[in-house]
Amino acid sequence: MAKGVGKGVVIDRPVEDVWNYVTDISNMPLWEDSRAVWRQMSEGPIQVGTTIQSSIKALGRTVAFDLRVTEFEPNRIFSVEAVAGRTRGTKVSYLLQPVENGKTRLSRVTDAQFHGIARVLQPFAGPITRRTGDLEARNVKRIMEGER
Repeated sequence: MAKGVGKGVVIDRPVEDVWNYVTDISNMPLWEDSRAVWRQMSEGPIQVGTTIQSSIKALGRTVAFDLRVTEFEPNRIFSVEAVAGRTRGTKVSYLLQPVENGKTRLSRVTDAQFHGIARVLQPFAGPITRRTGDLEARNVKRIMEGER
């Protein structure tokens, strides 16, 4: 397992606003690092157990990742875990924390799991997931602070 903990950013918006933006599946292609297409597969509001599919185009192919929401604590933590394929067991968590003057700290933690031939990627996962986590947090900050 490789763990990537991003530095995170402080966003000049209340935690409720950041939470609503980050957990709205339709916003994910705007800030998430892979520019994936996201679809909620299960019915109802997002909660623990909700299933989501993320699809990316890579090397001329579409690759789909089946995810399950494993943590959903409003204004605090949103986590998804890959449930199949060579990355099953990989968990991505978005952590939110209110800070001074109505601002929010947003960071991402990734516990990467690789199986089969994908295991060759394991040594690179920590640095890559730290970088992409920081990129995603900065994207949310740029978008949310630019909306004012």
